[in-house]
Amino acid sequence: PAQWLRSELWVAEIVYFPLQTELLRHARALGCRTLDGGNMAVFQAVKAFELFSGVKANAERMLAHFATV
Repeated sequence: PAQWLRSELWVAEIVYFPLQTELLRHARALGCRTLDGGNMAVFQAVKAFELFSGVKANAERMLAHFATV
């Protein structure tokens, strides 16, 4: 619940669409450090690509592409 948030907390969100969730907006407004779900989504894709293809994924390129979506 939002009333449990305090400025000294880290708030991490696992939702990646939308990146800016109500929880993160509220936490940022209170001064919390936050982490959205974008990196989680990309690095799950990186690992899946590598497991299925046997080819090393270009994580930087994937992160850049995700940022445009």
